[in-house]
Formats: sequence, structure tokens, C-alpha cells
Amino acid sequence: MFRFNKLLLVIIFALFSHIAVAQQLLNKIVAIQANKKPVKEVLKSIGKEGNFYFSYNSNIIREDSLVTINSNNKTVRQLLDLLFDGSIEYKEKDNYIILQRSPGYWYISGYIVDETTGERIENASVYEKNQLVASLTNAQGYFKLKLKDRMQPATLSISKAWYSDTSLSVKPGAEQELTLSIAPKSFALDSIVISPHSGVEDTWLGKFFLSGKQKMQSLNINKFFVEMPYQASVLPGIGTHGKMGGQVTNKISFNIFGGYAAGVEGVEVGGLFNIVKNEAKYTQIAGLFNVTGGRVTGAQIAGLYNHVLDSMDGVQVAGLSNMLLGSAYGAQIAGLYNHVQYDVDGTQIAGLTNYTRLKTDGAQIAGLTNYTGGDADGVQIGGLANLGARNVDGTQIAGLGNIAGKEMNGVQIAGLFNYARKLDGVQIGIINIADTSSGYSIGILNLVRKGYHKLSYSINELTRYNATFKAGNKKLYSILLGGWNGDGANKVVTWGYGMGTEVSLTKHLSINPELTAQYLFLGEWNVNNLMKLQADLTYHITPYLAIYAGPSISLYVAESTIAAEGFRTQIPGNGVRSLYRDETTASWIGGHVGISIF
Repeated sequence: MFRFNKLLLVIIFALFSHIAVAQQLLNKIVAIQANKKPVKEVLKSIGKEGNFYFSYNSNIIREDSLVTINSNNKTVRQLLDLLFDGSIEYKEKDNYIILQRSPGYWYISGYIVDETTGERIENASVYEKNQLVASLTNAQGYFKLKLKDRMQPATLSISKAWYSDTSLSVKPGAEQELTLSIAPKSFALDSIVISPHSGVEDTWLGKFFLSGKQKMQSLNINKFFVEMPYQASVLPGIGTHGKMGGQVTNKISFNIFGGYAAGVEGVEVGGLFNIVKNEAKYTQIAGLFNVTGGRVTGAQIAGLYNHVLDSMDGVQVAGLSNMLLGSAYGAQIAGLYNHVQYDVDGTQIAGLTNYTRLKTDGAQIAGLTNYTGGDADGVQIGGLANLGARNVDGTQIAGLGNIAGKEMNGVQIAGLFNYARKLDGVQIGIINIADTSSGYSIGILNLVRKGYHKLSYSINELTRYNATFKAGNKKLYSILLGGWNGDGANKVVTWGYGMGTEVSLTKHLSINPELTAQYLFLGEWNVNNLMKLQADLTYHITPYLAIYAGPSISLYVAESTIAAEGFRTQIPGNGVRSLYRDETTASWIGGHVGISIF
């Protein structure tokens, strides 16, 4: 047993000794003197001096090339670097050095440390600007960068947030390990830029589809951008520009699933999504969504969602929603919702809602609601409601209601109500409300807080007790009225609606032409309609008290002349001379007198 263990130790020692010797071939120091000798002879001389052999395919080395090398203290690796200048790579096996054609790429690795503390720095970006390759240091500050061309000189750039950028030229072709230091920035001298919004990386889509390394790379390399004619990618970071895709502006960009670029100056198409840090020109199309950090010029089309952190000059079309954190100059069209954080100069069309935080100069058309937080100049058409938070100069049309927060200079048309703080136009709705009015309100109930309000009592040839409420302004006011006559067998109940205007003659005297339409209830719900045109001469005793009287002309149309018991059978009644009468129609001249308050 002892002899077996001893033999095993000898074998292991011999094996490791052999490996150690083999691994030292490239590091052996040899002396070589060659003046214009063929490469083949120089290789034999190096092998003879180092006591090893070269193995290679003669097709990859021009053996008859003449070279001159004179050295007494260089390693075999250094001599081979001088001979082949990175075009050949070397491997050791037993007592041989195998020469092979270089694959074309090579590696530089190393560590990034803090110049002040000497600590290794995590998440520092190491990149080569011309080759567009990049690496991010790990937790130990280590990086490994794959360079594409052994023959071209390379300049490494190191960037890290809160550190000064550093650049270093490296010898081409020779794989090497470096330790590089970077200095912290002097914040007292550093300028501060205040941005109205964060980058695309901080949007909810950016957080979901971009990796932490891509976000860190973008933070580190925030001043270096290049332009390229085209790119293609599968996903962010997997494409022709690799990890540097976020620093490149492309003229033509094609993303199978999704892409991440610095900008677009042409056409970008994404199967699912496109994420662009800066500007997008002139066409951007995605199956699901587009996210753009800068200005969009041209057309942006997405199956679901467009999100722009700046302004848009062109057209946005989305199946669900368009989100714009700047201004819109052009058209937004969405299946559900359009949102603009600043101004709109153009058109918004949405299946549900359009929102503009500041001014709209153009048209908002929505199936449900439109909102403009500033002035609205143009047209708002909403299936439910329109809101202009400040001045509205144009037209509002809504199924339910319209609101103008300040001045309305145009037309409001609504199925139920309209509101304007100051009306200098026309309101058409069942209920119209304004604080002040120099325009016209047409509806069942028109309320002007600082306008025309009258509550009247009057008597006329048909009914003894009549109450009337008038509201609006002197130009045009609405009239809600009701009347009753309860004498014996001459009962009449009436109610109706009308409109009137007040024309001032003197300080205390005015004339009020009024037109009303009334229904007469005569015990049965038959058609009994009364139209009346009257002209009141009104004397204003005080601003809140007036008396009035005047003639009227009436037209009465009835379905039947038969009245219920206790109700009047003849309209207008005995003692009133008719201008015209038949079985169901009558016309006559009458009069009334009354008093009004408020």
C-alpha cells in the first residue's frame, strides 16, 4: 500500500511539472538575431533557442516573407506579436506552440478602481466608441471587453455616474489585463440640469422591458451618441449594435420583438415595441407600443400605446391610448384615451376621453368626455360632457353638459345643461347657467346669477291667478308660468313655457314683448294648446318692484270641445270677442295686468 501511494505521488508530481513547463513556453526569454530572413527560418531559430517546436498550417503564414528582429530579452509571446501583429493566435500543447489564424476579435480585461480610495468600482461602463462595444464592471470591478478588429488601434473609455470620464489608448491585437483608475467629479464645479421629466428607462414600460444593466449603461454614458445607417435587433441588447444600441441613432431600424435605441431619423418598425431615448423621425410603427424620450416628428403608430416624454409634431395613432408629456402639433387618434400635458394645436379624437392640461387650439372629439385645462379655441364634441377650464372661444356640443370655466364666446349645445361663468355667445340646453351674461340662453330654465330674475303675479281674461318666473338677461329671458281659475263651473288649470325680452324706454319705463306656449287642463288629458303673444308696458318702481299691463293676442287649438264637469266648456269664455272661432280653434285679443318682484 505504501509503495502504491508513493508511486501515485510521483506520477502526479511529474504530471504537474509537465503542465507547468508547457505553460511556460510563451513566457520563455530567448535571444534572436535575424536580419531580413524568411519567417520560416526565424520561427525555427526561436524554437531552437527555446527548445520547443512550432506547429502551423503553411497556408496561413507567408513563410518566405523577410523580417528583421534583433532581441536578447524578449519573451516568445512578445517576439510572435512583433512577427504577426495580432493576425495569429498562439496555443501551447506539450512541447509545441500551435499557430492559428486569429478569429478577428480579441479581449481586453481588467479592473476599474477609484483613484482616491483605490476601491474597485461596480457598474462602471467600459466601451470602445468606434467599434460600439461595451462592458459593465461586476461587483469586484472586473470587466472583459470583446474587440472586433485586431489590426485597428482601440481607445477605451470609462464612464460612471458621479465620476469624470476617462479614456486610454491600448495596443491593438494583444490581449491584456489592465487596472484603470477614475476620479470622482468635483460637484462644486459641476452644472446641474433640471429636466421636466425623467428618461424612458424610468417609464413603467422601460422598467419592465429594460434590464438593470441597460439602465445603468444609459446613466453612465449619457453624453456619447453616434449615428448609423441601420440596425436590426431581436430584443434590447441583442442586435447589430449589442450593448451600445442605446447610444446609436439609426436611419433604418428593424426590431423583431423589440428594440432600444438613442434615436431614429428615418423608419423604425418593431414587432412588439420600440424604445427610443431621444428624438424619433419620421415613422415609428410597433405592434404593441412605442416609447420615445425626445420629440416625435412624423407618424407614430402602435397597436396599443404611444408614450412620448416630449412633444409631437405629426400624427399619433394608437389602438388604446396616446400619452404626450409635451405639446401636440397635429393629430392624436386613440381607441380610448389621448393625453397631452401641455398644449394641443390640432385635433384629438378618442373613443372615450381627450385630456389637454393647458391650451387647445383645434378640435377635441370623444365618445365620452373632453377636457382642456387652459383656453379652448375651436370645437369640443363629447358624447357625455365637455369641460374648458378657462376661456372657450368656439363650439361645445355634448349629450349631457358643457362647462366653460371662465368666458364662453361661441356656442354651447347640450342635451341637459350648459354652464359658463361669463356668457358672450349662445347656450342651448334644458338648463343654462351663467354668472354673468351678455349673450343668449335658450332653454327651459336659464339662470344668470348676476342677470335678470323676476317673479310675477298677474290676472288675464282666461285665468284669475297666474304666477310667472322669468330668468336670463334683458336680451333674452325664459318664462315658466302656471295659472288657475277655480270659479264654479269655469275651472281652468294652465302651465307652460315662453321667452321674452326687455327694451328700456326710460329709466323707469320699459316694454317687454313675450311669447308663451301653454297647456290647458280642462278635466281630461286632451290636446288643448294655447299660444300667446303679449307686449307688457312695465313701470319699475324700484329695481326690485314693478307693475305692468298690456294687450295680448291668443291662438287656441283643442282636440275636443267637450269638457269635464266643473271645467270651462268654452275658451276663452263669455264676454271676450273672438277674432276667429270654429269647433276646435279660436283666436282673440285679450289683456292682463300684474306685479313683479326681484
